[in-house]
Amino acid sequence: MRQRSKRIALTATVLGLLLLPLGAGPATAAPTDCWTNDGVWLPYVTAHCSGGTGWYQAWAACKENFWPYDDEFVESDWKVAGSQETAWVWCPAGYRVLNYGVGLKS
Repeated sequence: MRQRSKRIALTATVLGLLLLPLGAGPATAAPTDCWTNDGVWLPYVTAHCSGGTGWYQAWAACKENFWPYDDEFVESDWKVAGSQETAWVWCPAGYRVLNYGVGLKS
């Protein structure tokens, strides 16, 4: 019985050591202090994040103004949080902004 307990303890230790690299890495924080804005009369969206770390982008769900009323999803390039850069994205010609927001990644 004592031998079995030792094997169980050894197996648990080995498994723990193998799984150790899968644990949490260094802490990361998402972008903070973000805002978005649409162009009201023009089909564009802007996004800006002034704090945190990581990246952000503007995105828009666009709808064609005339038949066949197609949908289009557009995204800006990624900007570094805190870089003081504004992300811009435009809907294609003949489309309007239906919904918009800011995409975040750490």
